[in-house]
Amino acid sequence: MAMKLRRGPSSDSQDFVWTLKDVHPATHHVKQVGASNGYNAESNNDYARDIQGARTVIPVRAASRPKVKMRGKRRRKMAKEWDDEEYHPRVKVETVFSVEKRVSGSHVLARVPSQQHKELIFRAFSYNSRRLESLFLLFIEDFYKACSS
Repeated sequence: MAMKLRRGPSSDSQDFVWTLKDVHPATHHVKQVGASNGYNAESNNDYARDIQGARTVIPVRAASRPKVKMRGKRRRKMAKEWDDEEYHPRVKVETVFSVEKRVSGSHVLARVPSQQHKELIFRAFSYNSRRLESLFLLFIEDFYKACSS
């Protein structure tokens, strides 16, 4: 739906709002946002809920430590109403990342940042097209099995 590339190690939380803005004008309306606890900032929760109208499912880091005073109205509410079953689909996303790295490698061959971005976009596109091709072949196989019986 949207992808933001950044050179070097840095926090992804700063790209949260940008990525949601990039998804919103598309044909899909964002109903729920699931993210890792690195995105658990009150500003991210406010933007997703108030501007986008989406429900956020982001684990709260301090929820398991009762001595730590948790800041933010939305973070406290999320810690009280936490549901593991809503967060579980995130495992599928992490599996896709793992498969994509295993298939195309975890290192980038290009040296220039603009070429690195193009390589990463092409890798995401090639993974999606490979996945689409395998699903199509499964569909065709089932179709021919149904026709022959």
